[in-house]
Amino acid sequence: MIRVTVELVPFGEESQKKVIGTMKIINDATGSREMGNYKYSIQNEAGDTVESGVYKGFPRALRIWRLIQEIFRIIPKEKI
Repeated sequence: MIRVTVELVPFGEESQKKVIGTMKIINDATGSREMGNYKYSIQNEAGDTVESGVYKGFPRALRIWRLIQEIFRIIPKEKI
């Protein structure tokens, strides 16, 4: 599983940091060496899932930041 955590750190004060969002990406083990299939979920600051889905056919050679970008690209803007 890949977990992306977004934190708000007011004025750079680590003692004041607060998680304001989380994304979980899970390899569903149905892909190939070249192409990955993933389940994802996005949680708000309360930990409630605001969106979840599946991304199939991601070229693994493109790496993690591109996978995150592609997942956000397919989510309707009003959902996040």
